[in-house]
Parts: sequence; C-alpha cells; structure tokens
Amino acid sequence: MTYTKKERLQYNQRRDNACQRLGITKNHYNWLRRKGSELRRIYERDCNGEYPNEDYAEKLENPIYESITEYIKPLKLAIYYQTDPRGATIYLDKESILENNYTQAVCIY
Repeated sequence: MTYTKKERLQYNQRRDNACQRLGITKNHYNWLRRKGSELRRIYERDCNGEYPNEDYAEKLENPIYESITEYIKPLKLAIYYQTDPRGATIYLDKESILENNYTQAVCIY
C-alpha cells in the first residue's frame, strides 16, 4: 500500500501522540501494530469461516496474546483486544480498560 506524503505525516503525528501518552517508543508502537495486524488477520479468516473450527483460531491467537502480554509487562500498560476484524485490534492505556469504554484508550493501528 502506498501513502501520500500528507497521509504519512498524519500517521507519524498520531503515532507520536500515542507514544507520548503511553510513555513508549516508536519501536514499541510499531511492534504492537504488527502483532495487532497478525491478530486482525486471524479474526478476519475466522469470521469468514476459513478455519476448520474455533479451536484452530485459538491455537493461532494464543501465542500472539502471550507474546504481547510479556512485551507490555515491563511497560506497565493495560490492554484491550477488539476482536471485530473491521477495525483496530489493540487498545492500550496506563490504567485498566473497561470493555464498554475501550475507545477512551489509545488505539494502536
């Protein structure tokens, strides 16, 4: 996918704002964005019925969840996973995230 200069500048500004709010680096953000992308693809394929059963998707998701949990542990951040494949997957905040109010957290995309 190709981005215009304006789109790239807007993305970088959103990323910088998120990093500042969460106290993380660009590398942290980018790593989490890639993991969120992996999860979103699994959610999408599961939603489309491409996996033989629900257990198959869980087997793919669980190692990613575990790696994210270990990665954010030293960062002391709370995480919420939005499993709807139509949007962003990972939301982070410095405080716990309520399921009915996750959009107040920082969206990693």
